[in-house]
Amino acid sequence: MSVSRRIKLFFTIIILLGLTVFYPFVVYTSNPFVSELRTLWISTAMETMTHQWLATAFFPADMVSEVVGARQALFESQKDIQSIWGQDGQTATDKVDTNLSPEDQFYALFEEIDRASCEAFFAENPRYIEDGYDKINMDWCEKGEDTGIVTKQGDKVVAINTEKSLMIVRLEREGLLGTEYNGYLAVVKDPSRVELGLCRGMGKREGQRIADLADYNEAILGINASGFIDNGEVAEGGTPYGYVKHDGELIQGAFGHGYKTIGFDDQHRFLIGDTTTADQMVDAVEFGPALIVNGQKIEELGSVESLQPRTAIGQTEDLTVLMLVINGRGQGSSMGCRGVDLRDILWDYGAVQACNLDGGSSSVMYYQGRVISSPTTSTNNPEGRRLPNAFIVK
Repeated sequence: MSVSRRIKLFFTIIILLGLTVFYPFVVYTSNPFVSELRTLWISTAMETMTHQWLATAFFPADMVSEVVGARQALFESQKDIQSIWGQDGQTATDKVDTNLSPEDQFYALFEEIDRASCEAFFAENPRYIEDGYDKINMDWCEKGEDTGIVTKQGDKVVAINTEKSLMIVRLEREGLLGTEYNGYLAVVKDPSRVELGLCRGMGKREGQRIADLADYNEAILGINASGFIDNGEVAEGGTPYGYVKHDGELIQGAFGHGYKTIGFDDQHRFLIGDTTTADQMVDAVEFGPALIVNGQKIEELGSVESLQPRTAIGQTEDLTVLMLVINGRGQGSSMGCRGVDLRDILWDYGAVQACNLDGGSSSVMYYQGRVISSPTTSTNNPEGRRLPNAFIVK
């Protein structure tokens, strides 16, 4: 046998011996660190449509089933959760003192903004305020440089539209095990502008991509809402998964399986509940799990601990609507985040009610004529998947 073949054989034997020892350790050890990594690996794979084999091929079926079963257990544990709102009902826009100067009214409304950083930006870019603070339309979502405006939470402000009472924040975070993720948070101060937009001909074969859906509904901003039913191997997006109510009209009944019915009532309050709660809602979809309810964090989120692109929606005490999309699977240099990360971001921005929405390849945010997030699809379409509906801002 030649020397080169002997060397190859030696390394092959070493690798096989290593796998013989290492593989059982990874699969069966109770070491907390390895166990957490194992659960993360399985749950991340099983939340995809095309890469579940990365879990099923390497781990025992009962172990995979245990991780998957934890998701259903989480939904069961949330079965009786219901949102409760007080009687105040004052929105962020209602609370602004109209006796203040226009500049002070702006900072009172967008209280999340660090004023010094914003004043510095306007000093260098006075064109944005030359028509007044009530006519600001600053959009740097696609620019390579920062505005320098930050929130009090330390995130970058990339868009402000005072006529629509909204701003958009770019998030950049360090995630589990040193991974990084990023995304966008839309902060909508006037909840009456938020509604559920349906795709053209919803319930038929094809949904619409977010840009077309937003255009069809004359919306300035949108994020994906309902999940949808795949037709065989092709996700055509036209048939929503579960309950849908639009403008007070029931479009489709609940599928159940422990999902929450979530949406807005006629006072523009975001509700998390079930089909009995849905009687109070004007617009509603069915998804979950809940992340924050009645000002309390949901601590048991173990079944959404995989790193994925994610979407969530929430609301603060003054009815400011928070619409959050996190990029993932390497798109936009982001690995994705866990459910607890979604929850904590929304909590930091004052959410008292919040719920997870459909994620993965569905996660997408649209603003002013284009997609600003980095959706991940099997076809690498930068416009994202076809969707049955979206939460939109008009």
